[in-house]
Amino acid sequence: MSQQLVQHFLNDLDRLKKLSGSLNEQTVREAFKDLLKAWARQNNLLFVAELDYATGQKTKVYPDGTILHDLRVPLGYWEAKDTKDDLDEEIRKKFARGYPQDNIIFENTEEAVLIQHRQEAFRCKMAANTLLCGCPNCPSSDKMGHQSGLSIGGSGSFV
Repeated sequence: MSQQLVQHFLNDLDRLKKLSGSLNEQTVREAFKDLLKAWARQNNLLFVAELDYATGQKTKVYPDGTILHDLRVPLGYWEAKDTKDDLDEEIRKKFARGYPQDNIIFENTEEAVLIQHRQEAFRCKMAANTLLCGCPNCPSSDKMGHQSGLSIGGSGSFV
């Protein structure tokens, strides 16, 4: 993922927090949503908000976002949580409800967790010094996640 997109996200998030005075999911998730939409466009993919997902429990859930290839094939999912939420507990609750467990990012504007193949593939803080550092565990790194099939910034990758 380009540093320009990441910087734009960080600026939008900072502005949303300052001007709204709110840290709730419905307000601050817009910055990450815009980041995913821009990244999807750059990779000829489509971001769809609240697309239904049929669970193994024969119910439907609605991840906050789904990135689709042509022909409506999902590449990955996104779920935003409130900044004050215990992210691990929220992930557990979502999985209990049948949310996808393959290539889904959970984030609360302070931390992001990527789950691939039902396992945590990486976790990182969403601060400027972390997202823009280029280290192996940062979302802006082209190297991040090659072992698990993820290459943020590479072709065919999911943030």
